[in-house]
Amino acid sequence: MSFEFFLAADRPIPEVKQNGSEILTVRDMIRMNVPDGPVPWKAMKEDAEVLYNRDLADFNQFHVESAPHAYKIMSNYTGFNHIYTFDVSQLSLAKDLYDYINSLNNEINLEVWHLWFGYDYEDEVITRKTLLRSKLTPSDFEVSLNESWCIAIKSKFV
Repeated sequence: MSFEFFLAADRPIPEVKQNGSEILTVRDMIRMNVPDGPVPWKAMKEDAEVLYNRDLADFNQFHVESAPHAYKIMSNYTGFNHIYTFDVSQLSLAKDLYDYINSLNNEINLEVWHLWFGYDYEDEVITRKTLLRSKLTPSDFEVSLNESWCIAIKSKFV
């Protein structure tokens, strides 16, 4: 079993790319004298690509990217057309998500989804709560990661 985070929005939202990382080859890692990871560089193909961070302090763990491939799955759950995946550290989920959502245009309506896959998930109850954007607090995003849920965030209640 695994879970995925999705954002569904009624209009495009900005993507957040990883900071501080670059894709290098094993050959580059050897040439730069980067210490071995769990698998020694010499045991790998020299043209294999790896993700490298010069300074972990600069590495941004929160990122959002467009996920048109997930539209088919998400169309079972939402009526919004703009689908994104996001990754975030469990330790900073509430803060990072709250900060990102507050950086968006106040008129955007969106849904934050946490869905479990890999078993008969069709029958699972998905907890859903609807919140008004102007009333959001970081604690609204302190949620369980062992169940499926949706947080709908409305610019205003209709």
